[in-house]
Amino acid sequence: MPLSRLHSQAKACAEMVELCLCRALLEGAPADRSLRQVFYANRQLGSRDRRLISETLFAVLRWWGWLRQLAPKDFQQALEDKKSGLPENIALDWSRVLVGAWLLESPKQPPEALQAWIEQIKPSPIRLAFAGQDEGWQQKSLCLKPLFTPEKTPELELNGLLPDWVLAEMEPAAAADPELLLNCLQKRPPLWFRAQVKDLPGLCRQLAEQGVNVTAHAKMPEALRCLESSVNLHTLESFKRGHFEIQDLASQNVALICDPKPGQQWWDACAGAGGKTLHLAFLMQGKGSVTASDIRKYKLDELKLRARRASFPNIRCKHWKGKQMPVWNARFDGVLVDAPCSCSGTWRRNPDARWTSSRDEIADFVALQKQLLQNAAPALKPGGVLVYATCSMFQAENQGLIHEFLRCNPDFELSPFVSPLDQVASEGMRQIWHWQGDCDAMFVAKLKKRR
Repeated sequence: MPLSRLHSQAKACAEMVELCLCRALLEGAPADRSLRQVFYANRQLGSRDRRLISETLFAVLRWWGWLRQLAPKDFQQALEDKKSGLPENIALDWSRVLVGAWLLESPKQPPEALQAWIEQIKPSPIRLAFAGQDEGWQQKSLCLKPLFTPEKTPELELNGLLPDWVLAEMEPAAAADPELLLNCLQKRPPLWFRAQVKDLPGLCRQLAEQGVNVTAHAKMPEALRCLESSVNLHTLESFKRGHFEIQDLASQNVALICDPKPGQQWWDACAGAGGKTLHLAFLMQGKGSVTASDIRKYKLDELKLRARRASFPNIRCKHWKGKQMPVWNARFDGVLVDAPCSCSGTWRRNPDARWTSSRDEIADFVALQKQLLQNAAPALKPGGVLVYATCSMFQAENQGLIHEFLRCNPDFELSPFVSPLDQVASEGMRQIWHWQGDCDAMFVAKLKKRR
């Protein structure tokens, strides 16, 4: 790449990463949404430029716990003062942060723009080296040392990569080994598909011919891990025909634990855009019905399009605000409450949320989750199945909430199940962790209404 083009690309990338960081960390806007807005406003960007900006932004957010100490002073001050923005016409130097992010990421092929950012650092670092993939955390932190001035080199602790309140909210067994969690959070998550056809080998061959290489999960054959893809998945004919959906492996466990039967009546009470609704309908072979509800009508509109694309005639949509619905009393064989939550289990996929989430929010989510579960439960027939799920890592939203629900509702009991992920039996509750399947974290509880 010509030198002038290289410096132009590096400068544009730095500016757009800065804009997204300000929106995410100062204003609380989701980074992926800010990134889409930036790309929409700069449609002249090519695919290589977009990839560089995206990968750089998410690398910075993954390692922000350490990199924040290299951030421009004005930005650090705005964070401390909890300001929602920066004064206009302030020129900030992000070169140390951007270089540090890529040193920690240890890519096989570093971006060319990295050299341009290194040249901007004054005084020049004595020697820079990428962190080794298999190096310990202390060795990883040492690669940042040349980017600090000698008198301001901080101690970079492992736990600094998490907000200080997170481990206390997790179950003790997981909190006792934060390194296990961070080994996952500091790596890019894989992309998972869920096949919606019977001919899995045929779908895999078709995807491979189109430049999308996948491999089936050993225990969950309809779960396909995307190994390599440089194509827009939404343009593929197999996607347009509903032959597969993009859905994380942990999320795919939920409908399998529900275990709906053809001909049954199910209610997906918090359906959102309907990934789990579609999975329920698929497992029911299009027989019976799945009623999908959500407080957001636009999400249900999206679900209707997905159901039509996948040719599922047994999905019905109903707007629900989380309040009691007496007309549905004792109507359903099964109810799924995939409750709104802290989404801490998706921090690997959304690293900005790790730094914008608040411990105080957990209590608000718990109150909402209790309301939704309590108001959805009467819709079950005697002997029916109630499944509660969150993409959270926190006990209060998961085990603690279920124990309290059982204390207040003696007509329900835990229903044992075998986890589809690894065939491990549980008494009725399972916390799925990132390292157990290279996926998001997900909690699932299965309850049964006594006859």
